[in-house]
Amino acid sequence: MTTEEEGWRRIIIEKPFGQDLASAQELNRQVHMAFREDQVYRIDHYLGKETAQNILFLRFANTLFEPIWNRRYVANIHN
Repeated sequence: MTTEEEGWRRIIIEKPFGQDLASAQELNRQVHMAFREDQVYRIDHYLGKETAQNILFLRFANTLFEPIWNRRYVANIHN
């Protein structure tokens, strides 16, 4: 399947990642079982907070996005 047929897959990982080097390497191995490196975005914890708040504001303040960003259309979210 091409990307257009299966859709875009991305993952955002908030750092710190893992409890130590060994756990971070294991988590990274598991991430790469489902995602290629170019699909993985790693962000610092402090940078992610404001971004998440902006996404929530965009969803609820914009009537164009709110109807499609609800539980009927979002497959899953991991925290």
